[in-house]
Amino acid sequence: MRRYLLLMLAVLLSSCAASRIHYFGETPGRPGRYPVFTSRDSAKGYLDRYRSCYDVTSYDLDINLDPVRKRLAGSVLIRFMAVDTSGVIRFDLYRNLNINDVSIDGVPLTFRRDGIAVFVVLPSLLEPGKNYSLKVEYEGSPRKAVKPPWKGGFVWKKDKEGHPWIGVTCESEGSSIWFPCKDHLSDEPDSVRLKITVPEGLKVVSNGLQTGHSSLNGKEVYTWSTHYPINIYNITFYAGNFAEIKDTMQTGSGVLHLGYWVLPENLEKARSHFLQVKDVLRTYSRAFGPYPWIKEGFKLVESPYEGMEHQTAIAYGSEYQNVPWLGGDYIIVHESAHEWWGNAVSVSDFSDIWLQEGFATYSEVVFAECKKGYEASLNYLFYWLASGIKNKYPVVGPPNVSYWDYRDGDVYTKGALILNTIRNVINDSTLFFDILQTFYREHAAGTHVTTACFREILERKTGRNWEKFFEAYLYSRQVPELEWFFGTWTDPDSVTQGPVSFVAAKWKNVPDGFSMPVTLTCKQSGVSRTIEVTTVAKLYYLNNFTTCEQLNCNSRHSYFSATSRRELVNEAVPEDTDLRTPDVIAGF
Repeated sequence: MRRYLLLMLAVLLSSCAASRIHYFGETPGRPGRYPVFTSRDSAKGYLDRYRSCYDVTSYDLDINLDPVRKRLAGSVLIRFMAVDTSGVIRFDLYRNLNINDVSIDGVPLTFRRDGIAVFVVLPSLLEPGKNYSLKVEYEGSPRKAVKPPWKGGFVWKKDKEGHPWIGVTCESEGSSIWFPCKDHLSDEPDSVRLKITVPEGLKVVSNGLQTGHSSLNGKEVYTWSTHYPINIYNITFYAGNFAEIKDTMQTGSGVLHLGYWVLPENLEKARSHFLQVKDVLRTYSRAFGPYPWIKEGFKLVESPYEGMEHQTAIAYGSEYQNVPWLGGDYIIVHESAHEWWGNAVSVSDFSDIWLQEGFATYSEVVFAECKKGYEASLNYLFYWLASGIKNKYPVVGPPNVSYWDYRDGDVYTKGALILNTIRNVINDSTLFFDILQTFYREHAAGTHVTTACFREILERKTGRNWEKFFEAYLYSRQVPELEWFFGTWTDPDSVTQGPVSFVAAKWKNVPDGFSMPVTLTCKQSGVSRTIEVTTVAKLYYLNNFTTCEQLNCNSRHSYFSATSRRELVNEAVPEDTDLRTPDVIAGF
């Protein structure tokens, strides 16, 4: 009965108390507000029948850049295979770029523009399984980037010596900001060829391999080609007065060629600073699987903006600075992770972007663990990443409207904390990394993932149902809250038995049926016990904890808040219940 319960102790270790402060586990009273989505958003994010009737196989770009007038002109050949019958197809191009001509297999076509959408009337119905070539000739002044890479567009800059520097970032805006394309994440071309003409003296770097270079009449013409599937927003180029550093590294898949394209004044600094690239790539290859683009190498290209994960040609603008508590350069560590998470394993809708950004951010934790040790990686996760979580929106966003607000960083930081929580729930690092490796192996290059894809592998490998976990952590902005109370009790009828430690615990702010383990660690002895906590208050006896004065409920920084509440004991132990009955003794 409750009369036997003599409360003697209730002490929380600082990390559980810290879970109540804003930067770790607080749900703001007011949620964020999504914008009012219009037909324009749906037109961009939804695959209508005029875009779903064909599958792009390649893009062939031939573009002339004019840095003085800040204009471009050229053509794009879109090769595609029909997958359904249709007399009209749609590609996309921002309205500030003029279309001069559209033809298919040499036959001129009529077209109509509506926003970024361009509807082309075909000479005959598409035949499913047949290959076609659509050519678009266009020119104009592409939109300038306001805040690259987050607010994207064209970047027209000059280096310290007055040489032009030209590039483009367009993850949120889409590649139709600068060339005609089927601008939807779900359709990755199998290959891309970029032929770019620039003023004499400039060099051009792009995705894949350089396959041509010529000089003629004060112009330089560079050709780059890819032979792997590539995200539409990852197609890019850089033009500038670059110096090149070449290197190689041996991998399990063969020799990987490394190339660093930097401004000449930073050449020697880059030689030393970029040595860490091999460490980063080796760490991720061991943790996730082989580097995905072994035939096309790995490049860093110095840029006037911080960074962007362009496939095999990462923009680097971190000013050659390392982060001590990370163990390396943040941009190199984060953007290189995108070669696995984002470039190889890609989403088909921005609603699931956490699978790219959250995984790449957790990769920083993996790298810190490799370089600095496990405890240091937890400190990085707690003090550096958790501080940015806002909990204004669910991590999984609205689908089919091409929506992602870069100012909501929870897809990065909370996404990483969710992965760390999953690792703690599994409580087996070997199995956890096997799950990540399986996710990468089964979905790299050529397929697209959803949150459901990751959950399927997680359930397959663990034998655990993760539905309620995903509902709580990904589809709700509410932070799961652990209500708990740590104390001791003494049975006055016993002359031999001393005080017995217990914890009463339950989850709040979670869906009905939610269950998740909590590991309790005694600060004095280091002894740990794991209890499975549900939404129903229960009492858990803790063997070997009788001398414990401080108990940590979250030493490995799963993402939840924790509140000590004495009244929970009354909720866990009903009236006239003997604490010693089997129904009460839960866990041990």
